[in-house]
Amino acid sequence: MLTFVPVQDEHLLDAELCIMNSNPAYNLISEDREMLNKQDIAEDREEGKAVSAKRFLIMDGDVPAGIFEYCPLNPSDKKPWIGLFILHRSYHGKGYAAAAYETAEKLLLDEGFTEMRLGVLTENERGMKFWMKMGYSAFKEGVYKEKPIIHFTKQIK
Repeated sequence: MLTFVPVQDEHLLDAELCIMNSNPAYNLISEDREMLNKQDIAEDREEGKAVSAKRFLIMDGDVPAGIFEYCPLNPSDKKPWIGLFILHRSYHGKGYAAAAYETAEKLLLDEGFTEMRLGVLTENERGMKFWMKMGYSAFKEGVYKEKPIIHFTKQIK
């Protein structure tokens, strides 16, 4: 069973780094290099803190399986946004992403959200397919960190 553990401690940086670096193709698309370092993870966390994001490790028992982060109120449009949803590569293609997302959506519903938004880098074809499969639909194009993205939205219930 997958559970979500709030990220608060610096010792979890290693777990996040392992998850991110198990996905070199994603890192290349998002950060222009295959491998990240602890400073990259710390900077990503700080970026999230600046918008009051909530960050979780997705746990498979006692094994860190992924990362989920969302911003309850994006300063640009006052809507909740998913900022990061990624699983360790060893969990790909086995149905864990859909199961983890269902858990995430329940968490969001429990907090009173009825809509979620997210951005997907246009080069991340796998990500686009996943989010559309989860019921998200594109509503506009944008740019994030000088990279083209597609914004998606979903009414959750």
